[in-house]
Amino acid sequence: MLRNEVSKALLLAMTLSQNQALKEALKEIDEEKGHELLARTLEYLKRYAAIEEIRAQIIAKDLTIFARSWDKEFAGMPLEGFRKDLSSFKISHPKAGVETGRLLTIKATAPIKEGYKIIGYLEIISFFEPLAKRLKDEGIELFVLMDDRFLDVATLMRENPMVQGYVVSNRDYNAPLLDRLRKVDFSKLTREGFLFDGDYFYVGSPMQNSKGEKIGLYVLTVSKKRLAELERLQENLSFFIQFDKNEFYDLINLWQRPEAAFNSVYDRSVLEFLAKVKDPQLKHSFEVEAREILREYSKEELIDIILDKYRHEKKRGAIE
Repeated sequence: MLRNEVSKALLLAMTLSQNQALKEALKEIDEEKGHELLARTLEYLKRYAAIEEIRAQIIAKDLTIFARSWDKEFAGMPLEGFRKDLSSFKISHPKAGVETGRLLTIKATAPIKEGYKIIGYLEIISFFEPLAKRLKDEGIELFVLMDDRFLDVATLMRENPMVQGYVVSNRDYNAPLLDRLRKVDFSKLTREGFLFDGDYFYVGSPMQNSKGEKIGLYVLTVSKKRLAELERLQENLSFFIQFDKNEFYDLINLWQRPEAAFNSVYDRSVLEFLAKVKDPQLKHSFEVEAREILREYSKEELIDIILDKYRHEKKRGAIE
């Protein structure tokens, strides 16, 4: 579930970074137009693609805010002061993960390119609330706990509840269970990965940012009654927590390759993403777009696309 959220954010960041209208707004330094385009695009995605709790922003090459989907107040504000992950942000490839900032969020960032020149960055920001709600519907409570040492920059989280040196980062949490969690032996929970207090089962897993640095802890809590109904719990939760970068290698590799048989990188990305998307509603949206794109191609061009697909061997490796 968590890696699906990260994957979805990465997919959106890479897609929007190809939007020509957004590129033009950035090149023309038209912040008003950038905000309008981002706000309209995000509203469309929320309405028709069932994508919840997401924001988008364009970051200029000098690491200042160019435009945001949710406000106009901070255009021109430098980000390096409270975004530790931006200290080495001169990236040429998309990246995604859980990152600290004024809020702890899932962030996916893709370079905006004019040819091979990077002119800025498109960032998708998503929150933990939809994930917490889906788990709650299954009888599992989620606590996303950020190490309190990041409160020096997490200015919007300073009023959040605390538990044993951690800040509760998700708004959708169970308050009575949080009180129980405050009495749990955290050293044992972090050391062994699980704990049972007689009524509730707790599973703890380290939270890491995109660089692999530990920044907090995920805690999943299940009642004794519900636990009996969930077979192979640890295996399922392990699947939920882990984030396998290799799964995104093909997406990153797409960014590096030329258009090949396609007319543009955008056309190619839509077709590549269509094969990756699992969410039915989002998949339908990409199918509609893909059909419109392919109608513009001749029969010979479509044959070239199919043949090109089988010329490339899949690559595997670490994403930096």
